[in-house]
Amino acid sequence: MSQIVEQLKSVLGADNVVTKDMAKYLRGSEQPAAVVCPGTGEDVAAIVKAAAEAGVKVNVGGRVVDTAGLGGGIAVVTQRMNQILEIDKDNLTCWVQPGMLHKDFCDSLLKEGLYFPPEPYAVGTSSIAGCFGVGDPDSKSFKYMPPRTYIIAYEMVLPTGETMKIGTKCIKCVSGLDLIHFVSGTRATLGILTKILTKLLPAPVCKSVVVADLPNISAAAKAFLAIQKRRLFVTRENAITAKLGQNILSGAKGAVAFVDIEEFPKANVEYAKIVEAELKIAGATTTKIITDPKEYAATELGWLKAREAVNLNANKVRFTVGASNVVKGLDAAQGVVGPLNENEFTLIEAQLGKITVATANPDADAVKLNNAAMKLGGNVSGLLGSKLRCDEYSDTAMFDSITQLLHNIRKEFDPKGILAPGVKF
Repeated sequence: MSQIVEQLKSVLGADNVVTKDMAKYLRGSEQPAAVVCPGTGEDVAAIVKAAAEAGVKVNVGGRVVDTAGLGGGIAVVTQRMNQILEIDKDNLTCWVQPGMLHKDFCDSLLKEGLYFPPEPYAVGTSSIAGCFGVGDPDSKSFKYMPPRTYIIAYEMVLPTGETMKIGTKCIKCVSGLDLIHFVSGTRATLGILTKILTKLLPAPVCKSVVVADLPNISAAAKAFLAIQKRRLFVTRENAITAKLGQNILSGAKGAVAFVDIEEFPKANVEYAKIVEAELKIAGATTTKIITDPKEYAATELGWLKAREAVNLNANKVRFTVGASNVVKGLDAAQGVVGPLNENEFTLIEAQLGKITVATANPDADAVKLNNAAMKLGGNVSGLLGSKLRCDEYSDTAMFDSITQLLHNIRKEFDPKGILAPGVKF
């Protein structure tokens, strides 16, 4: 292992290969041999090629790398690759390096009158490559579609060290298998993104947010259902229990609602009034319509910090039931994990019909929550949800077929199995 570390020092420079005091770059209990910080796509290719030749495991992150399965391997931190390379306002596209913080990317574009809608998964550490690598729908996805719709081209270093270039600035450039959007959600199992072309939108003309303190999270869900029945096309419809809700509305005692509106000025004003009225009908003791840009930005950041805390909680279970069944889904969750107002990490993203709860027994409770969600037309999120659905229908052969297909695709890209060892299909 010392041989490959010295080899990487000769390629990247000793200052960009860290073998001591690595903790700030890592998440997890296993210890890699080194953290490396490439500055270019060529650096990434050299790292992966050396690792492939030596049979050494590799994982990547923008600021922090998951060390699951990475004991003795190489952690690639792309924080030096953090620049916007080109903004094309005529074509509404942007080339960006993978290590730029997701929030910094969004903020930089807003200064240019442009908009990248997807939310950071973890506002303090998530990179723009991580946005597509994770690929999860966020609470804006009902209005703006999931993150995968915003990647239209990329350069990626394959597990062999070769570089693959896919896509163009043209939205229509695919016939047959779509390898552009195929990369979203692969979590660096097929390759490491080194350059990304994103689709952009014009910045919203007007933004406002309505926040409220409600008696409990079920009251928030009932208000959201009433808003949906009014056919208001709001941007986000979220609520979180009080402890994390302090990030959004200081002094809240019940559940904090966060309803975001991005429309033209007149519609914004009217929508905000209706939203506030429905929240009051649901029992809100405090409501506030925020339109000042600085206060809006601070409130949105509070929401993102609260969501980050939920996302990074290892003992969570996330399931979907559809927008119309969130109230019933919360009732079912309460029967499994206990009173939700006492559950610090209870979060609803109502337009997605998505509920997240914390539990001391995530494995056992995931089964119970999946059974409840299936009765409402949904299931637990992710590959676990697929497995639990197959178990419920006594169709393990289906799940075996799914996982075997994923395994075969991964093996075609990564025959030596060196990339993202902690991601299991």
